Amino acid sequence: MPLQAEPADSDSSEIVSDNGSTANPLSQLSGSIDSSLRRIKEELIQIERNFEKALEYTNARVESLERKDYERTCQIKSLELSIKELKTENRQINVALNKQDRISRKKNIRIVGYPYTVGENCMDIAATVIEKAGVGPQDAKIERAHRDGPRREGRTRHLLVRLDSFEAKIAILKSQRARLQEETYFITDDLTMLDLEEKRKWRQQAGELYASGTKLHFSAGKWRGRDGKPFQFQRTAVPLRRQDPPPTTD
Repeated sequence: MPLQAEPADSDSSEIVSDNGSTANPLSQLSGSIDSSLRRIKEELIQIERNFEKALEYTNARVESLERKDYERTCQIKSLELSIKELKTENRQINVALNKQDRISRKKNIRIVGYPYTVGENCMDIAATVIEKAGVGPQDAKIERAHRDGPRREGRTRHLLVRLDSFEAKIAILKSQRARLQEETYFITDDLTMLDLEEKRKWRQQAGELYASGTKLHFSAGKWRGRDGKPFQFQRTAVPLRRQDPPPTTD
C-alpha cells in the first residue's frame, strides 16, 4: 500500500484564542498600534484644547494688566500735570506775597551789630546812628525803632527802623558805607526772606566783582548793575552762612 502524506500541523500558522477562535499575530499588533495612536491623538487634541484655553486666559490677563497700566499711566500723567500747575500757582502766589511784603518794608532799614544795653532807647540809638551815617534829622524822620529777631547767644539783635520816606532810606543806604566803615555796626536794607536768600546766594560773587571793579547793588530782589538791570552771574551760586559778613557793594 502506498504511503500517504500526513496533514500539516495547524499550530504552525494559527493561534487558537481562549474562545476557540484563531487570530493572526500581525493583525493583533496592528490593532494595538492603531488603538495606541488613536489614544495619543485624542490626548494631543485635549492638550491642544487645554493650551488654547490657557493661552486665551493669559491673553485676557495681559490685556487686563495692560489696560490697568495704561489707566494708571494716564492717572500719573494727570497728577504730574496737576502738581506742575500747583507749583506754578504756588510760585506765582509766593512772588505776589513777596512783592507785598517788600512794599511793606519799603521805608525800613536795619542797624546790624549795634551793642545792646539794658534800658536802651531804640529811637535815640537809631537817630544817633543815622546822623553818624551822614543824614540829619531834618532829612530822615524816624517813625519807630525796636530790636528785632530771635535772641541768640553771642549775637546782638538788629535794630529795625521805620522812616517817614523811601527817599530818606536811599540816602542813608548810600552814605552809610563810607561813614560807618570804622564802626562795628552797619546799616542795611530790610529784606524779605526770599530776597535775603537771593542776596546771600550771590553775595560772594558780587564781592569778588566789586573787588575787580564791577559795582553791583541789590534791589527789588535782584543783584543789579549800574544800568539797573538784573546782573547775570557766570558761575554757580554758593550759599553763604547766616553769620558771614555783608557784601562789599556799591
